[in-house]
Amino acid sequence: MSQMCPSCSHDNPDTAHSCSVCGTAMRGLLGENTLLGNRYKVTSVLGCGAMGAVYLADDQRLKGRRCAVKENRLDPSASPDVQSQSRDQFLAEASVLARLDHPGLPKVSDYFIEEGREYLVMDYVEGEDLDSRLLRTNAPLEEASVVDWADQVLDALSYLHNQQPMPIIHRDIKPANLRLDTRNRIKLVDFGLVKLFDANNPHTKVELRGLGTPAYAPLEQFAGSDSHTDARSDIYALGATMYHLLTHVAPPNVHERLLDPKVLTPPSEVNPKISEKVQHIILKAMGIHPTERYQSADEMRKAIAEKSSTAIVAPAAVAAKPAKAKSGFSPMLFGLLALLFVLILGGAAFFLLSDRTGSLPPQQANAAFDPEPTPTEFVPQSLSDAPTGTPTLTPEATEEPTQEPTTEPEETPTDPPTPTPLTSPTATGTAVGVQSGTIPASTLAGTIAYPVFSGNNYDLYFGQADGSGTTLFRKGASQPAFSIDGSRIAFHSWRLDSWGLMTMDLTASDGYLVARFVEDQLPTWSSDGTEIIFFSRREGDRKSRLMKVGSTQIGSNGIVLGEGEYPAVGATGRMAFRGWGATGSGIKTATTNLNDIQSVTNSNDDTAPMLSPAGDRIVFMSRRQGNWDVFIANADGSEAQPLAETEFEEGLPTWSPDGRAIAFVTNRDGGEWGVWAMTPDGNDQQKLFDMEGSPDGFVGASRDASRGWAEERISWKN
Repeated sequence: MSQMCPSCSHDNPDTAHSCSVCGTAMRGLLGENTLLGNRYKVTSVLGCGAMGAVYLADDQRLKGRRCAVKENRLDPSASPDVQSQSRDQFLAEASVLARLDHPGLPKVSDYFIEEGREYLVMDYVEGEDLDSRLLRTNAPLEEASVVDWADQVLDALSYLHNQQPMPIIHRDIKPANLRLDTRNRIKLVDFGLVKLFDANNPHTKVELRGLGTPAYAPLEQFAGSDSHTDARSDIYALGATMYHLLTHVAPPNVHERLLDPKVLTPPSEVNPKISEKVQHIILKAMGIHPTERYQSADEMRKAIAEKSSTAIVAPAAVAAKPAKAKSGFSPMLFGLLALLFVLILGGAAFFLLSDRTGSLPPQQANAAFDPEPTPTEFVPQSLSDAPTGTPTLTPEATEEPTQEPTTEPEETPTDPPTPTPLTSPTATGTAVGVQSGTIPASTLAGTIAYPVFSGNNYDLYFGQADGSGTTLFRKGASQPAFSIDGSRIAFHSWRLDSWGLMTMDLTASDGYLVARFVEDQLPTWSSDGTEIIFFSRREGDRKSRLMKVGSTQIGSNGIVLGEGEYPAVGATGRMAFRGWGATGSGIKTATTNLNDIQSVTNSNDDTAPMLSPAGDRIVFMSRRQGNWDVFIANADGSEAQPLAETEFEEGLPTWSPDGRAIAFVTNRDGGEWGVWAMTPDGNDQQKLFDMEGSPDGFVGASRDASRGWAEERISWKN
């Protein structure tokens, strides 16, 4: 028996209390490859919460179909009433979804009970949710796209709100519950707070696990009043969602607005690109009281479809006092009672949810259990399936990026088992074993590509190995890899207009965006130059997987080889990589199809491997002794030893094309970073040139794509 980690999906023994890979506390989840219902083979964890989990599974009956399997796990310590309510809610959700048929809604295909646990099987929506899109872009989204998505959501809401005999209210619309599929179509997911609205009973029973997300929840959704949620509640949530998507700022919750209406900044003051018409639509949808909003999804759709012909006056709800309620209930008293109730529930919610791991808000994937960030598009395909036409991207050597993120991420990514990022290295100690320049001049020739972090992004430079100068090759790029013949380069592009992996001919300005996900990284060329091997955390479980694409294919999804990180193919055609998950810890070698895997080291502190041109030796960086050092070993793992053993930081080693020298980066020169070289026995260490800055930094795009210098690279060509 086994159980998967709720964070990284690594399969652990059933007796484990924490994950052997990332250290996350176990939650008693299903084991990898568990077969549910004699049909659904569980492959990874999409999300996990206090009341259940959501798994990604392969349908064994319909080959090639992937499903999201939602599990309802009852708390054995809960009262019988709570357990009964949980069962009723889960069955209600299944029943609601099973009878719906709309292109903007996920389709339920199965429901069953196995070993005391309930399971709901639904379509797995390939793509990413809009919360992940915001995190990835780190900027407001385009108005035209947001308006189109809102129109699609309203179409689905109109369908839900007009169900007979009882309309369906979603009650939890937010960016994380809007998933964008591979055709740019929105799917409204997570019906965990769904309510069946009986117009004849204003006190309709609401089966819920929570109150929704405060930034998007309307006032009437909180208890403490004689009001009830209806279609206008979803209108408010959609307006708040549009506000967030277009400003990149979550709106204040409705109780803050009730106490101070001016706390809601008009969206165009946050993002001047927002049109007057769209601002009006957002603010009207976000009216504090239901009567101030659009009264139906169809009415809001009509407002979106209308052309702007006259000046539009923003709704008074932004700055004016709320309108008088229809009942004898004072609006202020209504709000204060609601606020008091929320504060009480807030304490309970904090107690119930305080065991969640991580500090970034979890994302949603067809579920109500707060999964980890959802995957961007992931559809395996053969190399022949992708286009091979004329490239359309035209990067220039000194071209400015279209837009670069201007803020640092709020936290340093810490997801194990990736190498610990280097931050603010200190220049102390004295270099050892340093001799001066007896490496042959013929060896110290050619070009070395290296990354420099500019403060909010990476830039890619070329330096001459003979020390004759450095030049900027491309802004918004890093992780360089020259092809074996030195005629082409692959790199990670951080530009908002071309996120992913690119290949370029060094004699041309055209490039190929061969992998289009920001989580795709560290490309390396096959020995014949026809394929690019890389690793990615693009999947929803955020496992590190080795993948490959054609070197001139545009936007291919690629083929998964297996688990691993930091691939580097040598001149002999064999690949070195860092083991991860199923491939174990340490440095490994294998074929480029991930066959014939051989262990070189077994330490989780080793990374950045590079095979010598002859394939008989391998260099890598390791923090076995505290700081980062450069190590060398025979390809069979024997005679592993440090080379540049100092008290400084040394790493990112690469071989000279003739195999007679090793280049690496270090801050040993008074804390200033530079590219140095040495012989394979560690002697004759000498500086080749100064770098323009540190190779260490974090791009505010994705915590699964930017993890500091230990996931960077330098590359040397003739």
